[in-house]
Amino acid sequence: MRLSALVLALPLSAIWLQGCEGCNPATDTPKPDEPAAFTNDAGSWLSMAVTPDGDPAIAYYDRTMDALGYAVGTLDKDGKATWTREEVDSYPDENGLNAGDSGRYASMAIDGRGQVWIAYQDSSNSVLKAAHKADGVWAIEVADIGGGTKPDAGHWASLALDASGNPVIAHHDAATGTLRVSRWNGSAFAAEVAAEGEAYTPADTGAGAETVDAKVGEYARLLIAADGTEYVAYYDAAWGALRLATKSGGAWSVTTVDDAGDVGQWPSMVLDGGTLWIAYHDVANQDLKVAHGTPGDFSVETIDDGNHVGADTAIFLDDGAVGIVYQDAFANDMKLARHSGGAWSVEKVSGDQGALGFHNETVRIGSKRYAACYDFTARAVYFSALP
Repeated sequence: MRLSALVLALPLSAIWLQGCEGCNPATDTPKPDEPAAFTNDAGSWLSMAVTPDGDPAIAYYDRTMDALGYAVGTLDKDGKATWTREEVDSYPDENGLNAGDSGRYASMAIDGRGQVWIAYQDSSNSVLKAAHKADGVWAIEVADIGGGTKPDAGHWASLALDASGNPVIAHHDAATGTLRVSRWNGSAFAAEVAAEGEAYTPADTGAGAETVDAKVGEYARLLIAADGTEYVAYYDAAWGALRLATKSGGAWSVTTVDDAGDVGQWPSMVLDGGTLWIAYHDVANQDLKVAHGTPGDFSVETIDDGNHVGADTAIFLDDGAVGIVYQDAFANDMKLARHSGGAWSVEKVSGDQGALGFHNETVRIGSKRYAACYDFTARAVYFSALP
């Protein structure tokens, strides 16, 4: 049963990022080793992929310019990256005029030919956008305006490529409180509602008890299986639950993964054979949880019950072993949990030099797994091999 909205707890990472949208990075002292390519406050809403040449690539929100940036890294022998940056959307034009505010909720994929797709929100117009780079040229499309009388789409965008290399994007439409999915058919985007949710009415209807309107699709995370099945893990804010929308064939179905308390923010997914592993944040207890199983049949366990842990999860699979990068918001560290031999181990990755663990992402390059995140202290991208 959902906890009262009056006692709903936000992760410290979410509070910090939301509360500092108007902060002035010029008043902060950057780290001496901050990459020269990132001269602005760059790296929040980070997404990461690997180019066909084996280079790390990132899409991110440039908080100084209110714009969408893209960068490709060149790794040295020690695994450190030198970044080459590109301006994608909403940077000032040749006359220095501000082109709006775009780039939040960036989510990226790169196909085998090197074509890049980035989904993100155009916050000035409250719509979902998609940027596409082919043959060195960026093109920008409106992917969905959402429903309702006033657009408010594109929140929590999550992009994946289908078997044909076409982008599919899940996102939250705040205007209607729904989960929507938009897909590219080769010439245009077409959108549909994947989940509508239900309002929450407290069992105790005494003084102060109020019905909470349906609100689903926040923290959406999309995964497309090899057989074409589409999975979207998302937070049901009205009920405080982690739900899973599944499309196999023509229709969407929704199952509950976990509804014990207030859970389900910051989910990430990986598929191991026929088993889904979903890492997510237990909001009520500020813990890291993991569910594994199949739609309608999940086992749930708490992995880390420290103080204010479990937000910004990035789950991965290496050689059959599951790992999770996530944030310790109490200590402002990036942490790593690994599953081996039927047990979980937890360690700190980094954080002594700054506030790390915001918008975590991981990629596998060769034999190494790398992690990236937004360094809130340096206002730049943190990138390093995992231990």
